[in-house]
Amino acid sequence: MTELLTNSRPKLETPSNRELLEGLLTIEGSTGETYRRFWNYSPRNIGFLALQGCPPEPVATYQRWTQLNRQVQKGSKAFSILRPIAVKVESKNDDEEQKMIRRFKVVRALFPLSQTEGEEIPPYEPLHWSVDRALGALAIERVPFESYNGNIGGYAVGRTIALNPLAPNPLRTTLHEISHIEHGHTSPDQIAQYQGHRGEFEYQAEASAFICLNELGELDKETARISRGYAQSWVNDQPTEASVVGVLNVSTKVLNAGREAPKETQ
Repeated sequence: MTELLTNSRPKLETPSNRELLEGLLTIEGSTGETYRRFWNYSPRNIGFLALQGCPPEPVATYQRWTQLNRQVQKGSKAFSILRPIAVKVESKNDDEEQKMIRRFKVVRALFPLSQTEGEEIPPYEPLHWSVDRALGALAIERVPFESYNGNIGGYAVGRTIALNPLAPNPLRTTLHEISHIEHGHTSPDQIAQYQGHRGEFEYQAEASAFICLNELGELDKETARISRGYAQSWVNDQPTEASVVGVLNVSTKVLNAGREAPKETQ
């Protein structure tokens, strides 16, 4: 039964990181309450589900729905996820050992709630995430705001952040500054570029904050509009591949750092 259901959707190619990020930045509603309700799927997989047009609903495997006393409806088409795999790479130099690199395999696996029927699903339990836990796990310290420029919401130096007491959205600003640090923008080799010409650094920090806010259910439509506009204003055309990969990785790291009990990420 499972095989028949999951094979009914056409095979998909592995999307680019840029496409995955585009999917993430267009999702509406808390991903914690929908896609991630039963499993801690990575931002890559959240973006992939959005790209496939998966409804913003709780998703689960056929087996998981069965455990929840719900049945996948006949004829339903499974949505795909990206499953990490290790691939051996042959060395050009015979003296060097083979290397293992991480790749992703497209696997049809998930069905949204609307494709199932049966008992009511368990009530939503909000994500137990805290700024203090994230800061502690990432070894980032809060320091007093000492800038004379009242127009900025906060800043990061080294592994410290300072938040303007008048910042209109403290959580967004805090996540933005944490992201600067985790992207390496405040490290000794990048701090001069960060302070002198922020450019794509601001895009990376804001896009990472956007993903985290959406996961935490703290991204209303107005905040989402402002955040997208701010991020896009710092890139003239398209962000680089390295920048996009950084956003996906950093948002995952920050979210996991603030969780009370991180679940396995797929």
